[in-house]
Amino acid sequence: MENAADALQMAAAVLIFVLALTIAINSFGQARQTAQLILDNNDREYDYTYVDYDIATTKRIVSAESMLPTIYKAYRENYKIIFEGLTKDEYLYEQRNEDGVWGEKVYSIDMEFGVRLADDRRKLQFLMALLYGENMEETGGNTFDELSEYFEDSAGVRLKKDGLYDTIKGKTFVESIGVYYQEEAKGGDVSNVPEANLTEKRVITYTLQLFY
Repeated sequence: MENAADALQMAAAVLIFVLALTIAINSFGQARQTAQLILDNNDREYDYTYVDYDIATTKRIVSAESMLPTIYKAYRENYKIIFEGLTKDEYLYEQRNEDGVWGEKVYSIDMEFGVRLADDRRKLQFLMALLYGENMEETGGNTFDELSEYFEDSAGVRLKKDGLYDTIKGKTFVESIGVYYQEEAKGGDVSNVPEANLTEKRVITYTLQLFY
């Protein structure tokens, strides 16, 4: 009898454990779905069609707050982000020209053709310095002045003290989105290349909305 009672107790304990484990897994699944819904709401995704290079297909009106999540994902998601309609003094950063002289103003963010940073920590630091300039909080143990000097020496980029966020806040932009293959942009013939061997490139263009 004692053995039977012990067996029943063990069986009950196993059932309780399985039930608790099932509830925990279900809770984590619901939390993941909720987090995904929040992310999708903050950074809306679209159904895309493949287009010719530099042609965008989807548009919406956005503010700075809606643009920030996309900018943060520029390097991780292989985005090219272009800003149009800004004044000549509202460029993002400055590069050396072909003669090695500073003065080439850049109005876009592009991992492939722009600032190439292999280290994820440096990518985050670059975006923080780009967005907030000298008003950025110390990131990764470095101040804006230290990062500015580092990126100038290592990446040939001269950052501005006034960040991009100060330029775009309080304004609205028309967001145009398109997708193309990087191999197409380089002039290659991709007609006979399997899609699995091609690299998608998402181009997001923010055009300043003017009111008269």
